Amino acid sequence: MKRTFILIFSLILSASATFAQPSTRTTTSFMVNGLKVIFKPTVKEVISVRMYYRGGVYNYPKSQAGIENFALKAATECGTKKYSANAFRDMTDEFGISIGGSSSLDYGNIAMECISKYFDQGWSLFAEAIMHPAFEPNEVELLKSKVITRANTQQSDPDQHIEDMVTANAFAGSPYATDPEGTEQSILPLKAQALKLYYTKLLNKNRMFLVVAGKISRQQLEQKIRSAFAALPAKPYSPPVQSIPVWTDNNLNTESRALATNYISAAFNAPAPTSPDYLPFRMGISALSGSIFAELRTRRNLSYDPGAYLVSNKISYGILHVSTNDPQEAVSAMVTVVNRIRAAGISDEGLEYLKNSFITSNYSKQQGSGAISSNLGAAEINGGWQYAENLPQMLSKVTVAQINRSLNKYISGLRWSYLGDTNLAKQAVDAFSMTVH
Repeated sequence: MKRTFILIFSLILSASATFAQPSTRTTTSFMVNGLKVIFKPTVKEVISVRMYYRGGVYNYPKSQAGIENFALKAATECGTKKYSANAFRDMTDEFGISIGGSSSLDYGNIAMECISKYFDQGWSLFAEAIMHPAFEPNEVELLKSKVITRANTQQSDPDQHIEDMVTANAFAGSPYATDPEGTEQSILPLKAQALKLYYTKLLNKNRMFLVVAGKISRQQLEQKIRSAFAALPAKPYSPPVQSIPVWTDNNLNTESRALATNYISAAFNAPAPTSPDYLPFRMGISALSGSIFAELRTRRNLSYDPGAYLVSNKISYGILHVSTNDPQEAVSAMVTVVNRIRAAGISDEGLEYLKNSFITSNYSKQQGSGAISSNLGAAEINGGWQYAENLPQMLSKVTVAQINRSLNKYISGLRWSYLGDTNLAKQAVDAFSMTVH
């Protein structure tokens, strides 16, 4: 999916990939020439390296939607000072190196993975892409066609488009309403020089940090960083000031499209990732999702995969989602389930089940170096990498009272988005107006 919209229970599992290793190795953080480094040594042969750039959609105006995503992709696909685009691709193929760039609502990153045997080659490409991207004009134009094709494909995919509708509706007037992958209209005017100038602004160690996971020693890593990033500039940087909306009423945004079913989602408030309410709320949404599935899929057969999840960004928010041919009954049933679980709460047995399932899945499922570096990086963006490291211990301390209190504290107004037969949406207006109480 375009953004990391994951069912909450799966999110809990993946966010703690650091603990999937039966190892005593711990994550550390240190500075190398002013660049923050987060390092997780493992016994895995695959080494994952990610350079993060803070800011995301707050770094550019909506008229340039997609410029950061395009620039970071171009840095890894359109040649560097040392390697032409063809030579760069040949080297990735020869040594089995995976490297690419992308951007999301809160950050961009350039990521590289390779086996430890070829780490020197992988690191060379990684460092070149970060420090000396060439943005070869012909290669940029070829890449632009691919980026536009992907953006158009996302718009035509109802699962993806409903996500865009949700954020545009819920965060109207704020940078979060911007699609980080852009549109054909915003991407088409961008030339190689514009990408180069934009990337120059990103290249600032005060807004960057590096995450590494894999079979490498700290000494080896520090030597690589000093050699590669000695010339990394340091410029003033202030994190964006984010205005967190509070939704206390309902609204509905509809778009007509001829589809086999109707896609419906609603955004609702959630605690910040740094809040003590955050983990209890995540677990509460997991329970809510299960209840929605049982009611709409199992009991009423209204939808194939209804549920709820938490979008884990710097500004977090929850989502109710359903695809159905009966919007009136499905929406009414979802709101009824929300109100029921807010009133009754979850039980001690339910909490124990959630915890036991998490522990079992966590230690039976091996996670790769890429998952570890991704989870540590996302946690750092949201407030601190320690969250990913400490999640199992934090989970064990969550109580039923905390979960039930958080569900009643944050879920209130619903920002509905609807894609499909708008006549059915009009008939379901009473359901969309149902309040959470």
